[in-house]
Amino acid sequence: MPTYDETKDADNKLEKQAQNIKENVVGLARSIKDSSTDKAHVAADYVRDRLDDVTASGTDALGRIESRIKEKPAQSVAIAFTAGLLASFLLGRRSS
Repeated sequence: MPTYDETKDADNKLEKQAQNIKENVVGLARSIKDSSTDKAHVAADYVRDRLDDVTASGTDALGRIESRIKEKPAQSVAIAFTAGLLASFLLGRRSS
């Protein structure tokens, strides 16, 4: 049967091991959190960059459309009328 001192030493060793395990788990959790945060920031930056690209592209396209309308207003009205008529015809058939 182990003596009191041996039992106390074994208990202290187990306590130290438990503390080490706890510190390792906390460190691992922090590492995972930091890695996830970094990846989220990278993804957010990528999305912002793509959004800026799409916004710039849309602005350019809108500018080109406006200049075409100003160059040929009668043709633009005819195209818009035809598109509206076609949309009305197609949507009217679906509703029936």
